[in-house]
Amino acid sequence: MLNVDRNSPLPLHYQLKQYLLEQIESGVWQPNDLIPSEQELQTLFGVSRITVRQALRDLVYEGLLIRERGRGTFVAPPKMTHSPADHRSLTEFMLDKAIKPGWQVLNQEFVEASREVASALALPHRARVYRIHRLRLANDEPIGQHTAYLPEEVAFLIDQSALREGGSLNYINHLPQMASSRATRVIEAVAASDLDTRWLHLSLGSPILQITRTIWSMQGEAIEFLQARYRGDRFKYQIGE
Repeated sequence: MLNVDRNSPLPLHYQLKQYLLEQIESGVWQPNDLIPSEQELQTLFGVSRITVRQALRDLVYEGLLIRERGRGTFVAPPKMTHSPADHRSLTEFMLDKAIKPGWQVLNQEFVEASREVASALALPHRARVYRIHRLRLANDEPIGQHTAYLPEEVAFLIDQSALREGGSLNYINHLPQMASSRATRVIEAVAASDLDTRWLHLSLGSPILQITRTIWSMQGEAIEFLQARYRGDRFKYQIGE
């Protein structure tokens, strides 16, 4: 049994967390390694399940561990860091890092625009828009889900093969008359929803990086409204140089 100092002013869960952190930082545990189970850590340190869970939860929220339902807890791989100042798309960035990019189209259909979508695209409430729901993959693992909304007239021009081969800009820039001119982004930290747990293999409430983006054409027309949600333990978004 490994010892924790019960006379220390440092809480037991913090001492356990520091031990786990040392295993990661020293390379004893490598990225994607399965770490000991909660029961094994309880036995190893002689502490309660509550103490173990708090230490693990802290490291999960710091992006150092990943908990997968039914599989266990793993050392997180290094986060991908992407910047809007980088002129490469995220797909190009992944290729440069020897990461295999990919997409999985989950659903695409015409729907009525919600107030948020209609406002972003400068359309009437409940106007007909095309919704595309896709998973973004890295080395065949889902790291994010994208839900894009396009005005009806833009949707009819889409090359369906482009949806499977690249990001939003890939299929928009296939249209000469719809070449993007500018975009706005809103970035915020949110908690994983039921849909995130289903598609991104996360626990409910896990950290999510949400990016909301609107793209305008050269003619000043809004041509896409995108809501992208990325695993907070796999992705960072860098602002500035």
